[in-house]
Amino acid sequence: EAALLKLVNDTSAGSYDRAVVLQTLGYLYSETGDYKRATEQFRAALDLNALPEDVTHNLRYNLAQLLIADGEYQRGIDLLNRWISNEPNPDNNVYVLLATAHYQIKQYSKTVENIRTAISRANAPKEDWYRMQLAAHLEMQQYDSAINVLETLLTLHPDDKTYWDQLGSLYSRQEKQLTALAVTMLGKRLDLGDDDTVMRLSNMYRYLNIPFKSGQLLQQALDDKVIASNFDNLEKLADSWLAAREADRAAKVLEQIRSQDGSGETDLKLARLYVSEEQWQQAEAPLSAAIDKLAGDKKGNALLMAGMVQYHLENFSRAEDLLKQAGQFEQQRNQAAQWLRHVQQSQPE
Repeated sequence: EAALLKLVNDTSAGSYDRAVVLQTLGYLYSETGDYKRATEQFRAALDLNALPEDVTHNLRYNLAQLLIADGEYQRGIDLLNRWISNEPNPDNNVYVLLATAHYQIKQYSKTVENIRTAISRANAPKEDWYRMQLAAHLEMQQYDSAINVLETLLTLHPDDKTYWDQLGSLYSRQEKQLTALAVTMLGKRLDLGDDDTVMRLSNMYRYLNIPFKSGQLLQQALDDKVIASNFDNLEKLADSWLAAREADRAAKVLEQIRSQDGSGETDLKLARLYVSEEQWQQAEAPLSAAIDKLAGDKKGNALLMAGMVQYHLENFSRAEDLLKQAGQFEQQRNQAAQWLRHVQQSQPE
């Protein structure tokens, strides 16, 4: 320090040499924890405008960190934003630092904006980042957004009972008492950290009539190989997408598993989905398989549906044949007769 202070006086005012000495003094004070004096030296070095641009750029970042560490949050934020504008690929920690500074001066929307940027850019966002986002949403009384963050935290840390309690509290605050009770009770009942946690959480989402969240959770768990890619789990995934009215996603899963089901139930479920979406050609194959596998009234239902599909495909002769077969089943008799008359009347002269 003594040598550097002497060098300050030995260098010309405004010179590159003095800027380097001031910069070095700043690093020295920073290493000893004297952030106030470090800030003064870095600012003095920058004010000379004598350092190369790359050195100035790095020094500006160091000064912004020190300003924030010393409680000069707004000045640190302004300097960091200036630094980011000249940095082609800022590190995620920069956005976390910005979010932290904004939080300290109660600029919560800016906190959320910056922490979301860090999360979106990271392969494995840190738990603390989500916690900061959660805190900012709570400060702004944005309870729906806070619930979304808590649900993310629960999928990442299902063994943390604090998150379960917070989620139940937020549902209760929104006067969703049944939902709050279900979350609270499930949180207490779960052997959190057990292998079937994902499946239990998925069941909770379906029970609370949030099937899209169930589908998201199951798909992620399958992708990450947390749960087995077996028929039962894939069927639950398909049922979640069906309940969420995600037809394309449900159809993809059902197509994947229908060959594993010898009962014909999955074929019929897939066929119903295609019929509801008026995808007549896609419905043909699963309906044909269902007719071969099913028996009783379920087979009659598959025949009736197949007749309707062939009618829409304008295969009138085939439609008549299938509807006549459907008419042999008691539960489908009346409806099959109505469709048969409709088909016969619709045929060209």
